[in-house]
Amino acid sequence: MKICKILASAFTAFSVSVVVPFTAIADVSGTLIIAENETPENLDPANATNSTVNQLLVGVYDALVQFKAGETSVSPQLATNWQVSENGLQYTFNLRNDVKFHDGSSLTAHDVVFTLNRLQAASAAVLNDMGPYKSAKAMGDYTVEMTLDAPFGPFISALSRIYIVSKQQVEPHMSDDNGRGWLALNAAASGPYKVSTYKPTEVVTLNASEDYWGGWDGDHVAEVVFRYISEPSTQLALLKSGEVHIAPDITVQDKLSLMQADGFRVDIGAAATPLYFQFNTSSDGLVGNSSFRKMLAQTFDRKLHLDYVLQGFGAMPDGPLPPDWMGHSVGTELPFNLAAAKELVDQNGWAGTTLKVRYLPAIEEEQAAVEQLQSNLSQIGIKLEAEGMTWPAQASTVQDLATTSDINMIYNFPSFPDPHAILNTSFNTKNTGFNGGYNWAQYSNSEVDVLLNEAASSADQNERAMLYAKAQKMIGADYPVITVSLPGSVVAMSDAVKGYTYSVAHHQTFNYMDIAVD
Repeated sequence: MKICKILASAFTAFSVSVVVPFTAIADVSGTLIIAENETPENLDPANATNSTVNQLLVGVYDALVQFKAGETSVSPQLATNWQVSENGLQYTFNLRNDVKFHDGSSLTAHDVVFTLNRLQAASAAVLNDMGPYKSAKAMGDYTVEMTLDAPFGPFISALSRIYIVSKQQVEPHMSDDNGRGWLALNAAASGPYKVSTYKPTEVVTLNASEDYWGGWDGDHVAEVVFRYISEPSTQLALLKSGEVHIAPDITVQDKLSLMQADGFRVDIGAAATPLYFQFNTSSDGLVGNSSFRKMLAQTFDRKLHLDYVLQGFGAMPDGPLPPDWMGHSVGTELPFNLAAAKELVDQNGWAGTTLKVRYLPAIEEEQAAVEQLQSNLSQIGIKLEAEGMTWPAQASTVQDLATTSDINMIYNFPSFPDPHAILNTSFNTKNTGFNGGYNWAQYSNSEVDVLLNEAASSADQNERAMLYAKAQKMIGADYPVITVSLPGSVVAMSDAVKGYTYSVAHHQTFNYMDIAVD
């Protein structure tokens, strides 16, 4: 075995067990109130790829490793260090021996193994990011060995969304649903905050754990409240009145206004979360025809969207990957050309066609994008019906051919900053909506799958970049999506909020465990 990655400074910090309760040296007080426009599906860590679930769980649960806010490489959390075999198939993790769950029981290797086995049995979407993961076994109380079917470069990064649950608490509730029903409403966690109120259509309240194993140092809030408010104007009014501290979903115009106002701050994060119109490539109708999708691919004006909807807060996409990411291939999607699209409509007799798009009306950007696409298509004889839904409702429709739509809007919030987290999630056959994933285009191309899998298993970054570039060109030739935008993370907040930092690995998630409120 060889030591593949040991972060020395983090190892030192995480190796010393000093639990600091709420004392004079640790000010844990006050309440942070966050507005959110979409309600969480549930509390189950199996759904941690869902941002509204992850934003609750990131400070309630712990993982073996974690991306600290503002960082693009992982740090140890429950693991102190790890070793990787020469063939890249075995990972051995050494765990902290001082971690306690909220019920006071010790976290051990057996909990880690139980967590992973449960996720496998439940076919959890969160495992999709772990590539060829095969199995885990405890090598004692504080050592875990994980085995892969093939080498997988981003494996350590993917573990940052695998939140460890208590075997002792969850096992009695496994039944036929692998504990999903119980964990949907209950937490079995070890993190710095506990869930105290869970009313998912109204409010979720978290409270700091006085007995948190990691201890408390510096300034933190004692309570975090998520209020579910779909209307941007209501979020703005509550922010201005001081009834909420963070309002991420107000309009871009209001964010621009707050930049000039006393008492507020607007944070701008990286543009690394593509928004797609995903076309149902499995459809028996016209959308299943690549020539028809080629027409659709030319009907959206990205520049207009960036300039007027996003007000320049973002990057101009020309394909599914952010342009500054490894492996980005230039120009793999067709540019806006409504005249060329109309020519295809006329040549093929497609005028009079009616399509349906589903989207989240609570998100201003999605609403605006749908309205532009409707207008453009109407000019060339295509009618686009728009159906606004909540996230849980839309996500349930894409799991079956009979219920999915011609077009679905969806953001890709990468779980870690690597091309795999975008391309594999959105375009690998195993991640179709029918399989419970976020490839809502139901796109399936065996050659693309091979390229994505080869890139993930390579340790050579130049080779990976080449394979990802090739995959993007093949994807582009099939026209499964329009990449609408690469919006920046623009979050408005009271200037009383101290310590907020954007995390590219946890987009639309707030590092509330690091925040204090004056």
